[in-house]
Amino acid sequence: MLTATRSECARLADQLERGFRGGAWHGPAMGEVLAGVEAPLAAWRPAPEFHCIADLVGHLAYWMGETTHRIRGGEPAPGADWPPDAPLPAEAWRDRLAHLEEAYRGLQSALAALDDSRLEDAVPGADPTIRGLLLGTLQHNAYHSAQMALLRKLAEARS
Repeated sequence: MLTATRSECARLADQLERGFRGGAWHGPAMGEVLAGVEAPLAAWRPAPEFHCIADLVGHLAYWMGETTHRIRGGEPAPGADWPPDAPLPAEAWRDRLAHLEEAYRGLQSALAALDDSRLEDAVPGADPTIRGLLLGTLQHNAYHSAQMALLRKLAEARS
């Protein structure tokens, strides 16, 4: 239960946690969707032009890392926010999941160190403030988590 003394940054961190680990109002959290997903399922695409779960995991890791970077004062980093289309052996899938976990923990750490007074600070990129960037990241995570849940159901239904 939220209390009146809880900081806005703590509320945002709680929402990040719920969307990543569990307890989200919208449905399964990212970690719940990914639990038990093996490399073949992660690499499955309903059509060649569609993203697969592994693509989405790489994309989410990139953006959580980029959000952390910008909160800490960094300029938008050049680079691809979608991983290259490549074979996905089991080890590469485990590495991608580890990168997602690392990006999540980095963002949680940045949020823990953030003071509410900085939420309206300008930040480079599409969102004009740190608050906007964080809210956008939470929305982005929920959107792609739902995509992964649907891809998983489609892939499992075809087997």
